[in-house]
Amino acid sequence: MTHTIGAVRILHVVPYYTEAWAYGGIPRLASAMARALAARGHDVTVCTTDVADAGTRASARPRTSDGVDVRVFPNLSNRAAYQWQLFTPIGLRRFLRGRAASFDVCHIHACHNFPSVIAAKEMTRAEVPYVVSPNGTALRIERRRVAKLLFDNVFGRGLLQHARRVLAVTESERRQLRRAGVKEQQIALLPNPLDLREFNHDPDGARFRRAWQLGDNRLVLYLGKVTPRKGVDALVRAARHFRAVDTRIVIAGNEMGAGSAFHRALRSAGSDVRVTRVGLLRGLDRLDALAAADVVVYPSRDEIFGLVPLEALLCGRPVVVCNDSGCAEVIGRTGGGLTVPYGDEVALACAIDTVLAHSALWTTKARDAAPRVRTLFGADAVCARLQTVYEEVCA
Repeated sequence: MTHTIGAVRILHVVPYYTEAWAYGGIPRLASAMARALAARGHDVTVCTTDVADAGTRASARPRTSDGVDVRVFPNLSNRAAYQWQLFTPIGLRRFLRGRAASFDVCHIHACHNFPSVIAAKEMTRAEVPYVVSPNGTALRIERRRVAKLLFDNVFGRGLLQHARRVLAVTESERRQLRRAGVKEQQIALLPNPLDLREFNHDPDGARFRRAWQLGDNRLVLYLGKVTPRKGVDALVRAARHFRAVDTRIVIAGNEMGAGSAFHRALRSAGSDVRVTRVGLLRGLDRLDALAAADVVVYPSRDEIFGLVPLEALLCGRPVVVCNDSGCAEVIGRTGGGLTVPYGDEVALACAIDTVLAHSALWTTKARDAAPRVRTLFGADAVCARLQTVYEEVCA
């Protein structure tokens, strides 16, 4: 198989894409990656499904966006896709069976799903090399562990082991991959990309405060999916220990399985804890929320990278993250934040109070970190390295 350097024919297979804000970071990083590769002169095709959120689907019409050929395959059930991550793309296997040999390399995103399994089998059949970006999904963690085990044993066996490269976004994920049985020589270290174009215009934090009637309160923001491992309940419990009485927690994200724990924490915290739920935020609205915050908190465990803390730094806002995995590793490289043990509500409250008590200092630290974020994680810089990985596996 041959190709011209600088014009690689690349297929990305990902269960969710640009319109799927409810599904967290993978849709955003996959789209940033595809656009940056196309801008570098590559021929990029994306195969994805039509998920958007719990109640709506994305358009299933093929389209070209920023030089990327996007093929969207409808799921049998949008509800099963949202609640169970059971993606059943109608027509994907037929499309790949006919087109697989036209690509030089395939890039698969996430594990334990049918699009990834279908792509791996069809690429192997066509003798096209593939790479995998698990993004924290290699191990069976958090929800539906038994279902993931059954899926892997019946359908997904060998997905990682047969990949030409498996991409780890941090050293923490590299260790995860080794525990999952991936050989060291298969692993390549490559961080997640950020689409810096979103930050060409300054976000409007004042607009967000007005829209939600938040006034001049000190705002502690969590932005992301509300799932059990995200630690939103620990953030609510930590509020009992805040020193500043004018502090309000804002939870921005869609409910994906952690509602009961969150509401139990809210009831036990008492009436003195002030919490505002704003639901799922899309596009620039989420950047306005980041700009409105005094500190952005990401109190999750097993957070292998964490796009939101980096986006907060690009908005000039300091962060507090947990120190158990890759997110702390990333913030350690950029600065602009503090790390605490997962689930330690007192330590979390102390870190938040420290940032709030020295707001000007920490805002300066966050703004100083922003250029490092751009240099280390901008999509073009990341994809320059990714291009080298593709060239190696195609050689």
